[in-house]
Amino acid sequence: MSSDLPKTSWKRDTPFRLGDLEVLPASCELRGRKGVARLRPLLMDILLRLAAERGEVVRRETLLEDVWPRRMVNDEVLSRAIAELRTALGDDARGARYIETLPKLGYRLVATVEEIESGVAPAMAPAAQDTTPVPPAPAPVLPPPPALPRRWPYAAGVVAVVALGALAWSLSKPKPQVPENLAAMITAARPLTSDPGLELSPRFSHDGKRVAFALAEGNESRIVVQAVDGSDRQFVGGLTGAARLSPVFLPGDRKVAYWKNQAQECAVIEHDLDTSLERKLLDCSLVPRPRFDISRDGRWLVFSGSSRPQFPAGLWVMEIDRGTPVNLTAPEPGMGDDIAPRFSPDGRRIAFYRGSESHRSPWVVDVGDSSSARVAATVEGLSYGMSWLGRDGPLLAAADWFGFRALNTIDLDTGEAKLLGARGARYPDVGPNGEVVYENAMYSANIWRLDTAPRAPAPRMIWQSTRYTSQPEFSRDNRRVVFSSNRDGADAIYVAALDGDPRRIAFGKEHRYLRPHWSADGLSVYAVRSANHGKRWQEALRIPAEGGPAVVLNTLGNDVIDVREGGDGNLYWAELSGHAMRLLRAPLASPEKSERLPVPLVVQYQISAGRMVFAQPQLPALTVCRLDTMACEPLGLDLASDDVYHWTLGARAVYLRTIADGTPRLSRYDLDTRKFTRSWALSPSGSGASLAVTSDEKTLLVAREEGPTIDLMIARP
Repeated sequence: MSSDLPKTSWKRDTPFRLGDLEVLPASCELRGRKGVARLRPLLMDILLRLAAERGEVVRRETLLEDVWPRRMVNDEVLSRAIAELRTALGDDARGARYIETLPKLGYRLVATVEEIESGVAPAMAPAAQDTTPVPPAPAPVLPPPPALPRRWPYAAGVVAVVALGALAWSLSKPKPQVPENLAAMITAARPLTSDPGLELSPRFSHDGKRVAFALAEGNESRIVVQAVDGSDRQFVGGLTGAARLSPVFLPGDRKVAYWKNQAQECAVIEHDLDTSLERKLLDCSLVPRPRFDISRDGRWLVFSGSSRPQFPAGLWVMEIDRGTPVNLTAPEPGMGDDIAPRFSPDGRRIAFYRGSESHRSPWVVDVGDSSSARVAATVEGLSYGMSWLGRDGPLLAAADWFGFRALNTIDLDTGEAKLLGARGARYPDVGPNGEVVYENAMYSANIWRLDTAPRAPAPRMIWQSTRYTSQPEFSRDNRRVVFSSNRDGADAIYVAALDGDPRRIAFGKEHRYLRPHWSADGLSVYAVRSANHGKRWQEALRIPAEGGPAVVLNTLGNDVIDVREGGDGNLYWAELSGHAMRLLRAPLASPEKSERLPVPLVVQYQISAGRMVFAQPQLPALTVCRLDTMACEPLGLDLASDDVYHWTLGARAVYLRTIADGTPRLSRYDLDTRKFTRSWALSPSGSGASLAVTSDEKTLLVAREEGPTIDLMIARP
């Protein structure tokens, strides 16, 4: 080994020894006598920055500037990251062996740092493990949630009791078995319900004899409890004034809990099926999302909620009737929300999704141990719920990881995800005997033309299909439109004149083609291509508008989520950073001369007429910037959380979806006067970018999701 790393070293290609640990920056691994632990890339960046000046104080503001460049984060984010890094290192702030805190100054790496000359050294062998079953140790104490510091002394006991209580329950109840013929069973699935409304979120009773689900009509829904053989049906609630979703059976199967929203107030409600009496289990103070879960013993509730409006939603665990919610996971800004949690059959683990709408990955966390949160599989995409096929997995997950929405399995030992089948499936549940119930959802989205002139013809649908069409954009001369659609089976890029038929210019079974944008001269279309294996790999393309071989823009890398010309001689593109976008630009003729734009991470951006407008993660306000100076200011315009893609930038205005008296509309916001000037009844809906406007703002294109058809399917061993 060399004597030391150079003081200026801050690289991901130099393995080194940190005290008694081996640090492998390239793979974000820590290796020690207890085995191998993986760090999030952000934590590795912090560790490398401290190692670059080991033994010296690195000021807090220096860490914030170097690790989160040009990103609007505060000291609390850094403090949480340091705490998480200490947990991974097995360190203690009160007797630091690795990272020392200097109050009001910063942090210092006190462990010895030595470079490993021979490259990646073999991992230290973990200690031999005793396989004799033993009761679990009390769960480690999690960092207290920022909003609830005084509740934690009670909460620490809560998480320990969760683990112990779950074990006792798991030993007394049969475990669902994984059917050996799962694929064949799914292929032979049959309809369970086919109501005219939408049947959502099915869940089996504990004995497997009944299924509870939500039956929705418009913005309202009620709960239905139905015998699997169809012999009996019971309703919970009416169809007026409330949305009731995500029912879960409690032990004994005579009560269900469900999420209720009425007059903009949400709660988790317990309903007695015999007496119809109801009581509130959870109020709306933490803004609980509709999809929650209850442990098999009926004692613990897990939900996705937020304690701070500008941070992603995390998971919270609560002992029903006895405690207050305790924060279990806390994703950082840009990482996306933690949603759709599901307890394992023994109640000791929770599976959930983390990420943004189109880039969610499956995760697992041990109950009571926030540091144990880990990626279950390196796949990501649009995700629609999951369930456990056994106490230790695999997971049954609905997602579009392999090119289309379907059921998939995830092996928790290997992290391997496999396509199972049931195209169109969402939100599966597994019964006590291995039976599976799920939503069979059929969607379509089409593009509508809206002319803005007074007394213009009524809006009309163009290029209709039974599949999903979105992400439209006009060419600079306003004569043609490019859009993305799976109308021929897979996501592809199409070009059409407003009065002509669409022509496919980029397609293939092995790839998905998304986010098309015109070149300034109209001769090419920029787009992003990803492979149909669900892993994060996306490259930028330039495609001839008349069709032909695409040019891969290798200089931009393979983590590109969007690329376009800015009309100012520059190429602009976005790289994935967590579950947000980092914006860059370079001269069209020299894309290798890139620079990161001096703006925070964004979730959506648009460029038009020398301006850029962007939206940030978890922040409703839009920001406008001049491209020539990159001088930016708040636009004075807020977006609802569901409308992050339902807006676009014109030459003189922003067009976006707004809500007036509970009714969605399409509105024009003038950039000069900073006022709304017009609105139309036709509003965008669905997934992905949904609006386009001509340069003269005389014509709008609006992508609208047509009414879906959702029925329930059941598959039996």
